Amino acid sequence: MSLSIPYWENSIEPNEGNIRMFMEGLYSKSLPVEQARWNRSNTDTAYYAGNQRLINSQFGINYNTNGEMYFNLLAQPVNMVTGYERQHRKSITFVPGEGGDGQTTDQYTKVIHQACITGGIYEQISKAYELSAVSGMVLVQPYLDYTCKDPAQGDLRLKIWEYNSFIIDPYFRDPCGSDANYCWTQEYIAKGEAKARFGDKVNNVNPVSWGAPRNGTFYFLPENYNTARNDLMILSYVWYKWNRKRKKLYSHSRYQFFDFSGGDEQIFQLMQVIPDLEEVEIDVPTWKVAVVLNDQLMYQGENPMGFDAFPMVPIFWNYEPHNNNPDLRVRSLVSTMRSSNYLMNRQIIISHDQKEATINAGWMRKQGAIANEDNVKKTGQGWDIIINDGFEMTDVQKIQTNVVPESDFALADRARNLIFGTSGIDIENWAAQKDKQSSSLTMMLKTAANLTVLQKYFDQWDYAKKLVGERCLDIVLHQWNAYKIEMLIGEDPSPYFFSRIFSTYQTVVEEGLMTPTQKNMQAQAKMDINAAFGREVYPPSMVVKDMNIQGRDEDIKFLEQQEQQAAAVQSETTNIQHAFESAKLQELYSKSVSNMANAVERHGRAESNIGLFEERLSMIQKNRSISTREKMDALVKLVEATKSLGEIEAMMEMGKIEAMNASQAIDEDREKIDAKRTAMSNQFTQEIMGNMMNQVSQQQIQGGQGQMGQEQAMMQ
Repeated sequence: MSLSIPYWENSIEPNEGNIRMFMEGLYSKSLPVEQARWNRSNTDTAYYAGNQRLINSQFGINYNTNGEMYFNLLAQPVNMVTGYERQHRKSITFVPGEGGDGQTTDQYTKVIHQACITGGIYEQISKAYELSAVSGMVLVQPYLDYTCKDPAQGDLRLKIWEYNSFIIDPYFRDPCGSDANYCWTQEYIAKGEAKARFGDKVNNVNPVSWGAPRNGTFYFLPENYNTARNDLMILSYVWYKWNRKRKKLYSHSRYQFFDFSGGDEQIFQLMQVIPDLEEVEIDVPTWKVAVVLNDQLMYQGENPMGFDAFPMVPIFWNYEPHNNNPDLRVRSLVSTMRSSNYLMNRQIIISHDQKEATINAGWMRKQGAIANEDNVKKTGQGWDIIINDGFEMTDVQKIQTNVVPESDFALADRARNLIFGTSGIDIENWAAQKDKQSSSLTMMLKTAANLTVLQKYFDQWDYAKKLVGERCLDIVLHQWNAYKIEMLIGEDPSPYFFSRIFSTYQTVVEEGLMTPTQKNMQAQAKMDINAAFGREVYPPSMVVKDMNIQGRDEDIKFLEQQEQQAAAVQSETTNIQHAFESAKLQELYSKSVSNMANAVERHGRAESNIGLFEERLSMIQKNRSISTREKMDALVKLVEATKSLGEIEAMMEMGKIEAMNASQAIDEDREKIDAKRTAMSNQFTQEIMGNMMNQVSQQQIQGGQGQMGQEQAMMQ
């Protein structure tokens, strides 16, 4: 909670009788701190606009510039930061939280995004960022506008309260402003607009006379400087923190309270899911408002938008509530560059005055030294200057132009560099001007590195946009019905859309494709991916759709037709290739069958050779039988010879015959072994060749099938 305690009693609310005293007391309590913020923000705004007259009051230097000569470099760093934010604008999305329903949060995102696009809320937020960089802090407030397309339920809009149009509890510490105790905003409206807002009540409002002290409370508003503002009325919104009774659902088993907004039927459905739910009333903090028109109370009560949270969202550059110096509590980006910009202007103006303070043209001469004095006043084409008799050439001299020292220009350049140094922004690095050949990825990396100095401020802005999204969703859930939601998102709201139990969410702020710069960077990134992979990952139609070019839809249709034609040609080429590969595969099949037939034929020949070999073996056995018979005949003859020749000689001849038979048997065995080996070698060779042919055929078949599968995958 804030340490600031309101002056009024907590049990007394503002009413028609005490509203003026209520506002005056609130103003006197806040003025010492808020006046310091107003003065500093007013000075920053004047510097940003180019007001040189404030130099005297700020630095106490009596330096007259007549308000004419002013070189404003403050706008460049500010526009650099805000321009980057506009080019890389982030969108508001919602994700499920605490087991919430994903479909419901997706519908939340669609509704808020559509409302923000239609109502220009994103542009208003960017403007608020710019104003915070210039003046230090502003407030934004989502509301419903009933003067647009939907007078019944209203259109979502965003109101910006500039630095000079609000007073807020100066001791609030929470960036969302929820711990503040009060907030007072003020604006001037015409009487016709007042009648449109408050109807016949405006007829009883007393006009404000010029010069009344209470009219100048917000004395930095531009309307206070218009002496002919008789047709304007002062409208004030005084928000103050209070308590109220609120219905909630309590679960005894879970020991938990649940927010709920719905009818009895929905409560019955919830009790079916959570049987121990009980409807109770508890005290909750809320924000009430008193609407005052020309010091007369027009409305006092709860927030018309239906929610209890703080209705404003502070957007600031530097806000340090712990700082005990009111002048330094709120600071802007401009305030860091004011001194250096002043020094640069002062040095340039001094150098210019030095040059103009002396005579920079003409002649110095003694009286009567020049015979034709009119010639010294002429320029161009050359003119003779005649020196009278009795005078020397030194009696006539040309006045030399006064030269400003180079050190003066160096001081001006140094002050100029200080402007960008104190702001933390290097324009050349941000724009990648030092490297003309930088790719989009290199520029993104360099820009991100330079943004590290300002990351704090971008995070603060993202948090503020998150709060804006939550306030907008609160308004939608309390003020719009299911028919309007269906019209915006093109589908029926989920059963949990208006429930506070199952539709819990978390708000996320992230960069999307909202601006032309973001879309062009997306297209460039796709082209870089194509170049990195060396193939067409993204077709041209997917790249062109993100480019900021005229006639994009026609170009996309033309590119899609080309892609379809190319796909048809590729498909036909693939079919032809498949037919060729199929024919080639069939040829391989036929060759494989032929090789198998040849192998079978060779195997048959080998078997026939084995039969011939067996036949030869039988012939050998037959020959052996014949040989045995012949040996028997020879033995008979040998016996006969032994009787006739003698035993010794017969035995000698018999040994010779046996030796010849043994030699023939050895030769026959060797020939049989050689024949068997040859047959076995031929059979082994035929088996190896047959296996090799089968393996080659299978590999060719598998390779053909794999190539066909790859081509089908590429076609898909």
